Amino acid sequence: MAKVNVLSLNPARVNCGIVTGSERSLIIDSGPGPNTARLLAHRAAALSEAANGRPNPIDVVTTHDHWDHCFGNSALAAEGAGTFFASRSFAVDQEASSWIALDALRSDPETHEFARKLPADPADLLVEVTPIESGHSVLDLGDCRVEFHVLGGHSTADVVVRLPDLGVVFTGDLVEEGDPPQAGADAALGDWVRSLETVLSFSEASVFVPGHGVVVDRDFVARQCADIDGYRTMSADAEVALPARAMPGEHDRTFPRECELRLD
Repeated sequence: MAKVNVLSLNPARVNCGIVTGSERSLIIDSGPGPNTARLLAHRAAALSEAANGRPNPIDVVTTHDHWDHCFGNSALAAEGAGTFFASRSFAVDQEASSWIALDALRSDPETHEFARKLPADPADLLVEVTPIESGHSVLDLGDCRVEFHVLGGHSTADVVVRLPDLGVVFTGDLVEEGDPPQAGADAALGDWVRSLETVLSFSEASVFVPGHGVVVDRDFVARQCADIDGYRTMSADAEVALPARAMPGEHDRTFPRECELRLD
């Protein structure tokens, strides 16, 4: 059976995934920069070596075009990652999004020092992208089928990663745990609600990996969908302060951390 690992990394406390199949591995989001990307590449190689006796070829999917999820892409390419999947919107807007985000990181006192570790030229953050067509595409890792679903709402470039045989969904920032979901200028609450309704329609799914925070269940996603739907009816369609929700119980919230999902 394929293995699914979730790595929660700073800065931005972002969740990245590694799915280790019998033939290929998939990294879900490259993280905020070169250091996290190299960590993911080396960890993916180690996991496939342990599972299959050899390093797997690695593909990458980007859940959306916010810097903390994609600024490691070029470093992963340098480490030998093969195909980079993302929405067509990401492919079209990648250059402009990188320029805007890098400038914002350099201007923000909280991220200024981190931005110094990033390439000086935003063009050095770019990779060749294989666009996921509208609807969904399928990738075979050998013993694990992966579906990429192009949705929207948190951004104009949202993709969720569904592992239908394992009951796992990586939602990107369409779901956030522990902190409020971020609804910025590129958000559309109506689309966001419809996207979460689509995610909830995956009847086999019981484990949901949010873009930030600990792994959540179906009830959590339904509650966050209801929260966003409520604000949609009361507010403008973007740049609103959404409420935070936390998973009940005790959870490891240290950073950095890694967990292997239990899929029995």
